Amino acid sequence: MYLGNPLLPIKFTPAEAVEKINKEIKKKNWYEYELTPLKLTLVPYFLFNYHYYIENDNEGKNVIKSTVHGILAVDGHDIKVRTDLVDILKHNWKNTVQEVPRGEFSERYCNIDKKDQNEVLQLKTAQYFNVPKANVVVSEPRKLLLPEYWTVAKLNEKKYDITFNSVDGSLSGIKELPERQKGYMEITKETFNELKNPKSWFMYSAQVIEEVIALFLHPSQKHNKNHSNSSSINTKPKVNLSIFESRGILILIILLAVLLIIASIFKIKFF
Repeated sequence: MYLGNPLLPIKFTPAEAVEKINKEIKKKNWYEYELTPLKLTLVPYFLFNYHYYIENDNEGKNVIKSTVHGILAVDGHDIKVRTDLVDILKHNWKNTVQEVPRGEFSERYCNIDKKDQNEVLQLKTAQYFNVPKANVVVSEPRKLLLPEYWTVAKLNEKKYDITFNSVDGSLSGIKELPERQKGYMEITKETFNELKNPKSWFMYSAQVIEEVIALFLHPSQKHNKNHSNSSSINTKPKVNLSIFESRGILILIILLAVLLIIASIFKIKFF
């Protein structure tokens, strides 16, 4: 069985796609989440040459001032210009196949009719470059199918669509995922592990000095303002623990704790 349009090569397996998606999600400190099973989706795209010209009024006559030429890509389903996919389509269209990929897949409906495709591509080009439609010429349009793995990440009771381009391995939708704030126990555990490397001591030593100086020389103005207004507002003050999220402050606390333990063991008196 053959596809109606050429399919760009699938260079990544579903397992490789899942591995990369999981890796990127964990970079945002998420470890408890769900991924729906990957679905292979074939998305129609148009790759074409565009040409447009800029005119000047010269003594009542329209004279062509300059011409611009290039290549664009338009998503045939969403009908959107995708400049980020031009190189991928351009460098892989000669390696397309007509055979149906193995396993289950779905093909997105193309919302650009064949008889109207040149006019629609001309319209989208004119819109993208903000020039009159009559000044645009479209040539050699190629309709291609781009294979993508699609999944939904469920985290923090919210759902996020993630798309994996199976031609170049790029991801869409990861940037929309919020970064999870690490807990104090996580930060402490990571800090202890990093301190096993002697190089980390130099980095953290500088950070401790900087943050301690900043703590004493630049107290929070917001805190002072809230404190001055506390008499007019009958609310209980909230304890701000954000300072303990700093690795530098955490190292300082650890060093003080170690010093106190040593002092108690050897009965050393500081005062």
